[in-house]
Formats: sequence, structure tokens, C-alpha cells
Amino acid sequence: MAPGSAAERAEAPGDRPVAQVLLDSALPQLDHLFDYAVPPSLAAELRVGQRVRVPFRSRERKSFGYVVGFAERSEFGGELSPIADIVGPVPVLQPEIWRLARAVADRAGGSAGDILRLAIPSRQIRVEKRHLAASETPEDATAAGSEPGGVAAAGSAAEAPEEVPAAESAAAEPGGSDAAAGAAAPPAETAVAAALVAGERLALTASHGPERLHTGEWVGGWAAQLARVALAVHALGRSAILVAPDYRDLDQLRDALDALGAGDAVVRVDARQSGAERYAGFLRALDAQPRIVLGNRSAVYAPAHALGAILLWDDGDPVLAEPLAPYVHARDAALVRAEQSGAGLFFAAHARSAEVQRLVDLGYVRAQRNPPRRAVIRHADAAMTPDVFAGRVPEFAARTIRGALREGPVLVQVATPGYAPVAVCGECGELARCRACGGPIGFRTVGRASCRWCGEYAAGWRCGGCDGRRLEERGMGSARTVEQFERQFAGARVLLSDGEHPRERVDGRPALVVATRGAEPLAAGGYRAVVLLDADRLLGLETLRAGEDCLRWWENAAALVAEDGVCLMAAGGGPVVRAFVTGRVEEWLHGELRDRHALRYPPAVRVASVSGGAEEVDRALAALVQLPGVDHLGPTAIPAGGAAKTPHGLVRAIVRFDYGQGAEVARRLRGALVADAAGSASRTRGRAPGRARPEALRLRFDDRGVFDG
Repeated sequence: MAPGSAAERAEAPGDRPVAQVLLDSALPQLDHLFDYAVPPSLAAELRVGQRVRVPFRSRERKSFGYVVGFAERSEFGGELSPIADIVGPVPVLQPEIWRLARAVADRAGGSAGDILRLAIPSRQIRVEKRHLAASETPEDATAAGSEPGGVAAAGSAAEAPEEVPAAESAAAEPGGSDAAAGAAAPPAETAVAAALVAGERLALTASHGPERLHTGEWVGGWAAQLARVALAVHALGRSAILVAPDYRDLDQLRDALDALGAGDAVVRVDARQSGAERYAGFLRALDAQPRIVLGNRSAVYAPAHALGAILLWDDGDPVLAEPLAPYVHARDAALVRAEQSGAGLFFAAHARSAEVQRLVDLGYVRAQRNPPRRAVIRHADAAMTPDVFAGRVPEFAARTIRGALREGPVLVQVATPGYAPVAVCGECGELARCRACGGPIGFRTVGRASCRWCGEYAAGWRCGGCDGRRLEERGMGSARTVEQFERQFAGARVLLSDGEHPRERVDGRPALVVATRGAEPLAAGGYRAVVLLDADRLLGLETLRAGEDCLRWWENAAALVAEDGVCLMAAGGGPVVRAFVTGRVEEWLHGELRDRHALRYPPAVRVASVSGGAEEVDRALAALVQLPGVDHLGPTAIPAGGAAKTPHGLVRAIVRFDYGQGAEVARRLRGALVADAAGSASRTRGRAPGRARPEALRLRFDDRGVFDG
């Protein structure tokens, strides 16, 4: 066993003969620790955190699990089965991550094993052998000890000033290109890092504008700033975890860290990596050295030696909400981990989410004092463009585009991808619906209609109202906008960026870039103009968070403007548009939170979606009777069909509860779920094996789309 290795640092059984094992199972009734005997043949090598194989239900049938701890005796009265074998020598489950997984799962009414499947990648034997061999060489040990911010500095790293005014003022402005010329963080970022290492929780509204690194690469100013803060935390001998929504954000952060000289201190863990790459990064994160862990939503569960800070970019992005059970948002997991570990927490975004604003209002998170630098934002309202326009953009916006194209690239943000987002009956004008799932039909390409839910082509479509067979296009998607711009701005280079035609970057030459929200590429030097279309359509989306999402989309697009460029809101009006144009986003958020508090909508309260058969849902709701601060809406029938092909007869209720009742609500609903799962054997006899009951109880806590239409 290599000195200083994860296996040597992990807890051994000693004289304790009982191992407590969590089985790697998706069954909720098995989500607790099982006692197994420690066989003498494995006692010398067995460690807490190792993956093992254990007999379950019979000595011949083996299941995988993790050793969570050891005990002097077991409460089980019978003879304990011994652990069969150790799957690998590396203790992949650290005690800190086990405590985090247990707490996060309990908060969401889920299983710890589901969290661990996100936290621990699949084992790659060759990668593991190479890592163990490298860790045993003297050269590697010497190199590990000489890394910047080594373990020796960790003891003094937590020294931080009681007040950090410089940290708050630094949050307002990204550093210049000179700050990116070396690995040393500027004093402002050093003050922020010291506050985070001391356990502070900070919120940053990032300034608009890109930043040029000394390598010549361009990144968002936010990426350069977060990279400097992460490096400053690392320089104090502590690890930092950087979480961003998607690969484009991660690439910008990686470019900034490379330019700052982070080098081998960075460990990247994200979904685009191969299994071998991800496992190699995971093993490096297990080392007893400070690291900068960079990844998407699951990176919040990554092991990190002497964790000093968790930095989360754009937590309002729905991509950070985990789509797998128990559906925990990365922000919620980060809050739990920071509370458990004492690490600092840093929320950064161009537009603050309602959840972070609530934490700021409560005083749990401290926001910057100085306002961020914003791009020049104009509104092409009726006073500026009194003429009615028939084209895609009003004439004032068209003049802005033509003028900006003489100097560089121009970005036009549109609402939807494809050619025409909506198809209607050519005879009666009724909205066209898919015959397979009932979803809306649209035109992704010219003359080819398909369902926007299931993708079924609309060949042979007939109107249910008038029996018409002709479809007409309504609205303009990204492809149709490009088609019109090629005619309207003849001679201009027109580029498309959406989900099917992604672009990460464009050069500084004149070009008209049409992009859907969230798919805007970064331009070298920034865009000369950014034009925002379809504001009314976006604000009309049937979702509780329409205004909040629009502000985030628009602020992120405005942040791509060059320092002397302009952002133009081409149409639309109302309080959300005014808040964006005038920069009073926080004021709008305060009003939004007041309204949600009065109506008991999240994040003023927490919610849980309870779905399944009518009897199953009623039994679960009965467990919450007379619990103060708890009410529920429904149950109501779930429409059959749709993109998810929902079977008939299912219902859903929405439980609303105060934050103080969260643990009790989760415990009771989890109990109902376990009881439903444990009693399902008799109800599934005669059915095909492995087929889950459609009416089985399902829980989802804090679903951001629970009130969407």
C-alpha cells in the first residue's frame, strides 16, 4: 500500500469484526446499511470506502456495495454473512461524500445509492493500475509535495479578514488582460478567496463583456474572474470545485485556468469525457492534494482534499437540475456540502436566480455592494420606431444591424430553433396536433412538418375539426430567420447557431449570427451589436419562471457585447423588459418573490410532486395529514400520451411545505414510497419480469417545472 495513498488514509477495521455496507441497488427498500462479517482473509486490506461484493438473499447470489464503516457488534441476532471479496483497492467513497449523499438523498426523499451513481464513475481497471503505479514512485511523491498550494499550507489557509470589502468591490468588475498574464491572483480575488476559505457565502452579479487572455483567446469576463478566484483558493492550500451548466461554459473556464498557469492542478469531470478519462480525473481528485475540480452538475459530488470553496456559475440554468432520481439541483447539493464541510460558497451569474435572491434577502448569502458594469442597452419601442414593420426586425433594429456589420459581428437572438415553430390547419386555422402523442406540430425544415414532442413526421395529417389536410407555417424559427436575413441583408455573412448547428466561437470579422437562446457563440472581441427578438413570445411561455428565465437569457446575450457595442431590445414591453433595459433586475426579483410568497409558490415554499395510481397517491398524502405548514394541490389526472407516453389512470398532487418542515415531509413521503415498493411484489405477479408498475408511487422534490403548462 503506497504511503499517503487513499487506501492508507482510509479507516481499517482493526479489531472490529462487523462491516456496515450500503448495497448498490435502486430499490428504495434497500436504502439502508447492512451488516456483514469481516473475514480474516480480507481484514488486512479492507478499508472504508472500498467497493465490495457481498452475498444477498443467498450465499450464491452476490451484490455490489460500499463499505461505509465498521462496528464492534451488530444488532442483527443471527449469523452474519461474510464479505465475499474486495472489488478494487481504492476507497472510492470518501466519508465526506457518503455524508453528503445521505443528507442530499434524505432531503429529496431519495436513495443515497442514486446519488453515489452520479458521484462515483464506473471503475476502469487499467486506469486504476496506472494511477496506483504512478503514486508509488518516489518521483511522483516528490512532485506531489512540490505542487503549489501543497498540504503543508492548508493549516494557515483559513486565516481570513473579518471584513472583506475588497471582495465585494472586486465582484463588480472583471480584471483586465494584464491580470491574466500570470498565475498570481490580484489582491481583490485573493480577498474573495480568503473570505470563501473562512466559510463565507457570497453572490456575484458578473459584469458584461468578454476578456482577452494573454494567450490570445477570448473568454467571458465571468470565466476569467471565476478562474482567478479558484486559483486564489488553491494558492491558499485548499481545493475548489467549479460547477458550470454546459460544455461551452466549461471550455471557457478551462481556457482561463490554462492561461493563468493552473496546469495539472485542474481536474476536469464532465459528461463529454470517456469512461477512462473521467475515472482518471476522479482518482486524481481522491489524492491528498488540493485540486481545482472543474465539471458540470455532478462535479458538486466530486472528492476534493481540504475543500475550500464551491463556485457555481449561472445556477438558474435548468441544465443544473439533475434529470435522474432523486432530481437534486446542483445548487441544493452545493448548499448542503458547504454546510457540512465549512467550505465557502460562491454564486455567480449575469442574472441572479430567485433562489439565490431569497438567500440574499434572508442574510444567508452576502451580495456584492457595488453594481456590475453593464453594456449599453436600448429599447426600440414605439417612440423610436413608430412605423409598423412587416419584416423580421423593425427598421430601427435593421439600421443598427447594418451599421454594426461595417465594424464586426452582430448577434441576433431568437426564441425557437427550426424553420417555423407552429403549424396550423390551412382551412380552419386550428393548431395542428400530432396523431401519435397529441403534441404540437412545427416545421423544423422547409416543407417538412413533424411533432415537436415525439418527432413523428406529419405525413397524412388530417385536422380533427374540419378534416383539412393542408398545413400552414406560423412564426419564425432560427432557420427561417436566417433565410429572411440573407435576403434583407444581402451580401452579409449569415451564420446559424442552435441545437442542431452549434457554434462555440466566431471570429471578429463582420457576420450576422442568428442564435437561439442559450446557443449564442462567443465572438472574438465581442459583438458590435446584440439584437434581442421575440420578447413577447418568450414572456408568453407557460411557465412560472418565464420572467426570470427571460432576464437570464437576455443578460447572458448582452454580456457578449463589445465594450463599445450596444444591446438592442427590438420589441416587447412590460415590467420584465423594463427591468432588463433599466438594469433594475434585483428590484424586479424582490417584487417577484413577494408575489410568490403570497401565492405559496417556490422558492417561497418548497414543493414535492407526488404521482402514481390514485390509491398510491392518496396513501402518500394521508401520511401528511395535520402536519403544520403543509398543503397540497390535487390530485388531478395526468393526461395520457404525450412525449412520455403516459399510461391512463395516473394522477398527480403537488405538496407545498415550509422549509422548516422539509425534513419531516421528506421522511413521511419516503416512508410511503418504501411501503409502496415493498408491497409491490404481490401486485406484480403474472407480469413480465423487470417491468415497473405504471401506478407505482413516484416523488420529485423541488421540480422547477412543476407549475409549467
